[in-house]
Amino acid sequence: MIRMFQEFKENRKKETEIRENNLVELRNAVTKVKNTLERSGNKKPRPVNRDPSELRTKDTMAASVPLRSLEEEVTCSICLDYLRDPVTIDCGHVFCRSCTTDIRPVSGSCPVCPLCKKPFKKENIRPVWQLASLVENIERLKVDQGRQPGEVAREQPHAKLCERHQEKLYYYCKDDGKLLCVMCRESWEHRSHVAILLEKAVQPHREKILNHLSTLRRDRDKIQDCQAKGEADVQAVLRKLQDQRQCIVAEFEQGHQFLREREQHLLDQLARLEQMLTEGREKYKTRGVEELARLALVISELEGKAQQPAAELLQDSRDFLNRYPRKNFRIEKPIAQMVKRRTEEFSDKLLSLQRGLRELQGKLLRDLEYKMVSVTLDLQSASGYLQLSENCKCVTYSGLYQSAYLHPQQFDCEPGVLGSRSFIWGKVYWEVEVQRRESWAKDEEEGDEEEEEQEEEEEDEESLGDEEEEEEEEEREEEEEEEEVLESCMVGVARNSVKRKGELSLRPEDGVWALRLSSTGVWAHTEPEVELFPALLPRRVGIALDYEGGTVTFTNAESQELIYTFTATFTRRLVPFLWLKWPRTRLLLRP
Repeated sequence: MIRMFQEFKENRKKETEIRENNLVELRNAVTKVKNTLERSGNKKPRPVNRDPSELRTKDTMAASVPLRSLEEEVTCSICLDYLRDPVTIDCGHVFCRSCTTDIRPVSGSCPVCPLCKKPFKKENIRPVWQLASLVENIERLKVDQGRQPGEVAREQPHAKLCERHQEKLYYYCKDDGKLLCVMCRESWEHRSHVAILLEKAVQPHREKILNHLSTLRRDRDKIQDCQAKGEADVQAVLRKLQDQRQCIVAEFEQGHQFLREREQHLLDQLARLEQMLTEGREKYKTRGVEELARLALVISELEGKAQQPAAELLQDSRDFLNRYPRKNFRIEKPIAQMVKRRTEEFSDKLLSLQRGLRELQGKLLRDLEYKMVSVTLDLQSASGYLQLSENCKCVTYSGLYQSAYLHPQQFDCEPGVLGSRSFIWGKVYWEVEVQRRESWAKDEEEGDEEEEEQEEEEEDEESLGDEEEEEEEEEREEEEEEEEVLESCMVGVARNSVKRKGELSLRPEDGVWALRLSSTGVWAHTEPEVELFPALLPRRVGIALDYEGGTVTFTNAESQELIYTFTATFTRRLVPFLWLKWPRTRLLLRP
């Protein structure tokens, strides 16, 4: 207990010494400033018991000049206010802490001093406590002299005074959490408490505020940088769009110029053919008219001679016939062979032009309005009759059911398969290639040979009865129908929720929009089927889906010929659909 009491007395003694030292330092600083002001103004020290109003009246004029000079020394060069929480940087200049924090680095390097332009590091900033105390003393002296703070600098915020002693608050009591003046600090109530200077007490809070302020400023800078970057990106995209606009105009103008030149070239050729035809016709007509006039004259004279008496006619009949001999008139064709040949060549050019323009229109329509998508097949939906490649882009018909496990999403009876990618909006395009279609020609030749053999058999069997012929014809038609249904495929789109179990009709009413292709033709798979007659049987079918427009368009991807268009209102997910029941044939998705 004695030891603890001795330690307590030593601690109380140290605290008392610290308080006395702080009080002495504060009084010495005030005295030093007052002496400086009085020496500068050639005035004697003011008595302590003098009336403050009298002192202000006599000392104001003399002390205003040195006090103003001293105020300029403690004025921040950035905010032009008294130094608040003064700090010094590497070069030695002093500024407010908040003003120093606002100095931003230039081009990513260290910030520079606003006065000497020397770089400094913010981690080297140090507080100047003595200067902060001097600023407070100057403000207090200005109040004593009757001047409001802020005549040289802006007015300081309202200083809070002690309610009991009406003195400025200098200390913070950690035990009670109260602000103390000098007299409160030395009072019996707070003498045993731990009290520190306000600036020291507020420093942790100020640092928290400054740190939070720095965080907010960083957030502000990030937002500004993001806005600047976003604006730069927008401007870059706008410039790119403007360049693309100019490029589109230039490309179409070049295309228009090319088409106009080709058009003029073809029209010039056509004009030359018309001119040659007109010249040949005029020459043919002129020659014919001349020959007709000569013949008319000869005929007229001969008719007159024929009416003469017999004696006169016999006398000069020989001479007359010699004068008008019969000439061989060659009847030429009004159109020269060269003109006919060039006209036929021109017709071929016109067909090439039509085909080229149709392909160009189809390609532009497909590439500009539709997005080319790469689709693959869903292995889980593939029927056991089908075999898929490793990349799931090619399917073949095996003819035998080879699936050991029946997946719930699998087609069981129908040899169908769905795509793995679904669509619920937009315009998309993909192609399906029917490979090994050279077998179609072989199938047609075999079909022709079979028909010839059947005709020979029918001729040999004419002696049979009508009943046998009808039976054979019915059997032959059934075989042809079965063969036609067997060797065919369907390409198109279907709902993702399409029915997959049992025998299916696969019509638009069931959620399937598809074309059926075989070696004999193309049909729109509707109820009933609509037979189509394209110029060429397509080897590669283009499928263009416009979900919002409600259309599924099929084209010949090679000739760009329109084959058929389905119209519907789509409300569910759509997927590519393939159906294959065609031996020695496979379907390949492109691209």
